Amino acid sequence: MMRQYHDMKARYPGTILFFQVGDFYETFFEDAEVVARELEITLTARDGVPMAGVPVRKADLYVARLLRRGYKVALCPQLERPGKGKALLRREVVRVLTPGTAIEEGVLDADQDTLLAAVWPEGDRAGVAWAEAASGEFWAEELGGVELPQLAARLPVQEWIFPEGWSPPAGLSGACTPRPAGDFSLDLLHRRFPGALAEAPLAARAAGALVAYLAYTVGELAHLRAPALRPADEAMALDAFTQRSLELVAPLRPEGRLTLLSVLDRTKTPMGRRLLRRWVLAPLRDLPAIAARLDAVDALVRSGIWEELGRALARAGDLPRLLGRVSAGGFTPVDLAVLGRTLDAAQGLASTLHGVADPLPGRLAAIAGALGAAPAALADEICRALVDAPPPSLDQGWVIREGYDARLDGLRAEARRLREEIAALEVKERRRTGIGSLKVGYNRVFGYYFEVTRTHLGKVPADWRRRQSRADGERFTSGELAALADRLTAVEEEARAAEEDLFRLLGDRVRAEIPALARVGEALAELDVLRSLAEVAHRRGYSRPRFTDRAAMRIREGRHPMVEEVVQFVSNDLDMGEGVRLAVVTGPNMAGKSVFLRQVALIALLAQMGSFVPAREAELPVFDRIYTRVGASDALTEGLSTFMAEMREAAEILAGATERSLVILDELGRGTSTHDGMALAWAIARYLAERVRCKTLFATHYRELSRLAEEVPGAMNLHAAVREWRGEVVFLYRVLPGVAERSYGVHVAKLAGLPEAILGEAGRVLVELERAAPTPRGGQGEQLPLFGGDDHPVLADLRRLDPERLTPLEALALLAELRRRLG
Repeated sequence: MMRQYHDMKARYPGTILFFQVGDFYETFFEDAEVVARELEITLTARDGVPMAGVPVRKADLYVARLLRRGYKVALCPQLERPGKGKALLRREVVRVLTPGTAIEEGVLDADQDTLLAAVWPEGDRAGVAWAEAASGEFWAEELGGVELPQLAARLPVQEWIFPEGWSPPAGLSGACTPRPAGDFSLDLLHRRFPGALAEAPLAARAAGALVAYLAYTVGELAHLRAPALRPADEAMALDAFTQRSLELVAPLRPEGRLTLLSVLDRTKTPMGRRLLRRWVLAPLRDLPAIAARLDAVDALVRSGIWEELGRALARAGDLPRLLGRVSAGGFTPVDLAVLGRTLDAAQGLASTLHGVADPLPGRLAAIAGALGAAPAALADEICRALVDAPPPSLDQGWVIREGYDARLDGLRAEARRLREEIAALEVKERRRTGIGSLKVGYNRVFGYYFEVTRTHLGKVPADWRRRQSRADGERFTSGELAALADRLTAVEEEARAAEEDLFRLLGDRVRAEIPALARVGEALAELDVLRSLAEVAHRRGYSRPRFTDRAAMRIREGRHPMVEEVVQFVSNDLDMGEGVRLAVVTGPNMAGKSVFLRQVALIALLAQMGSFVPAREAELPVFDRIYTRVGASDALTEGLSTFMAEMREAAEILAGATERSLVILDELGRGTSTHDGMALAWAIARYLAERVRCKTLFATHYRELSRLAEEVPGAMNLHAAVREWRGEVVFLYRVLPGVAERSYGVHVAKLAGLPEAILGEAGRVLVELERAAPTPRGGQGEQLPLFGGDDHPVLADLRRLDPERLTPLEALALLAELRRRLG
């Protein structure tokens, strides 16, 4: 057996070999030490060989944990049943599991894609292909090498494969597996998919390596589709930091609960949840495609059938991944029962859609057509073949319904008759021997036997043969019992083989329908997402956004989709007309600036993913990307300070933003000295407004930046409004035109619970500082000018004066006022 083990281990280097011995998968030597450490199980030894094992029936759980830690596992099961004359059972590696190639239900995350991706770099370009082995979905793209991290940010890739000797860029999460350059071959792709990706040779080479790696790890997957080429500009670009700061799929803080995905998720199927996640991370840039989704959501909201569709969708199983298991031969009776139920649900959903009084918009019509074309004959065959509640494993038997196959029915009837004869033999022998407690028993090792307690051993007939001694008695057999048992075993084995053949034929029927079933799965997932968006729109009062070709953004009574779930929300407007490119938002902490900025970005993102938006009205351009630089972003694990991290992020924004981008900046420049921070914030905001000319919302405590509205065309001021009442500050959570008068830092500190002694001292120092500072127009304290004497407000006012329009009296009064302001 150990020679067998070493032979298998040599064939699959770099993997942990799960070697079946009885009811356990055993690991040996270094593998055992790794498994014991990573899975926190006992490390034992036999004859000096380290061993660690896990139960075969729970192997998926342990394999999943190893895959999440980046290991690869080769499954080597026993391919024969123990029996007479079988000293060494045949074993073969039937599957190599890696982080990106899982298809087993117990290993996969039902709510997230498990992707394998391949990269072929060439110069400053790269071809990328990615696929999910479990569902057979397969895509490819060609892009600039610097854009690879952005693509990776929106794809949940568990494993990357790339040519040996190439160093992947930072930002690729997941396991990395170098492969020989020869695997990155057009021939390998075209052998499987002739002519695929002819217009994208770099992507085709990456796809060839992916096909080769899947064949090595999983096998020839019949359900794997030809790769679909995705245009690099198909989706809005959202870098990893923007995804985190907008809390699209994960909360910013560990204690957080809500994300945009969780707010939108009213899906009923796992495949719908996975598709919704993709839509959230990859909003569209093509206006007709966006409009098609919005039309579908609109129709579902107006028709009110989203509730009925939800009830039917709840009966559907995870069809894309179920097809993966069927394709790979690892399907169960329960899988086929779920498939039959899903096909029934698809027919019902098609009828519901066709029953809508108004004509169906394009996407819903296509979905209804795909569902209506579901192979009904296959559903009927599954229903006729399987029992109503099949067991989870074919080994347990009684999977095929009685009446489906005459030969199997005959074998089952023969087995029943033989079991009845054995039962009759028990009664006959009890009478013959006078052993009242005599019983016929069975186990897998000894088969059928007579069980006799010690008190009756003297009554055992001479023609019985002893089989086993036990503490409470002994077990025997006889010629008649052995003959009946042998015949019963043969019939049961024949019945089991017949049932396996019928089940395999049923699987072949399903495989033949995989292309049609794949279309049904896609239609179910898309309908599930559209229905979910319709339910959210109806329940939360979302409205359909409008798009404009002009660079104008108008939002009326906009809300933050997550914050409004937990507090009574104060809605706000935003009007950035075609000529307005920069909005500087001032105001104290806790007044709602950051929430306002995020809600604008989220409304734009929701609109382009095809969702209604949390606003009374929204008119938006189609953005090519959204950038955010929100809050502190220490990258201490990379050795970066807060300031270096935010400057690096700002540099990426300035390099990547275009005139069609939306940029959200919150408190940029706080990580360094006041004057450095203000100078950099001023220069960055001005650059975005004048050079990039994108839509930018810039929240800041530096009220000096409000002067950008005086100097930069297309800049405006907004502020988060507060009021003072009897010495207390009241946050109104309204964003209004104009500049915030004060920062109210001491008031916010009081709300935070700082001791009165500290608040009193801070208030005293604040008064002294405000007295020492020049007094601007309006009587409020203002910091010293930042950008030199020429920028002093008095000089700015003088430049705007027309002396010829002043009377002598007005000139004297103005001169006195200017002198007073200069102190």
